[in-house]
Amino acid sequence: MKKIIIAFTLLSLLSCGREEKKTSADFDMFVFSFTTDAANFSIKFTPGDTVYMKTSPVDYSYSLLTEDKRDSAYAIIKEINFSKYDTMYTNDNIIDGTSFKFYKTKNDTVNWVYVYENETPKELYKAADKLIQLQKGQKWVPVKGKQDFDNLDYIELPNPLNTIN
Repeated sequence: MKKIIIAFTLLSLLSCGREEKKTSADFDMFVFSFTTDAANFSIKFTPGDTVYMKTSPVDYSYSLLTEDKRDSAYAIIKEINFSKYDTMYTNDNIIDGTSFKFYKTKNDTVNWVYVYENETPKELYKAADKLIQLQKGQKWVPVKGKQDFDNLDYIELPNPLNTIN
């Protein structure tokens, strides 16, 4: 009986001593939208491991992130210091090109940055590239119904080729 009590006590102490490594999100919702001639999508991150993708006004998918990818996403999002940037970086002389938008909500606070030009702080391009790489290789599963991506102003997602539901 003593051996059982000692074993139970040791197991309890060992399990209490372990700290779970959990990265917490400093956002309620974060949406990254990206548009070029070749690719158009918006990805919505929420606290947790599920991400949603929107590729047209009616096409939605979801994917589950591994813990490492989730932590990477949170780190990338945390790097974006919205107070440091203008809300819009645009150039009226560009007819077609790459545009992207970061959109973050926390409680009642909304921050966003839209980019459609070359004279943008390099950190924003680096964050966009990291988020694009992060979503590659994910298995996306179609979702029936609508997902709220909040404000997608300035992002033009193509209309679906097949609108039959």
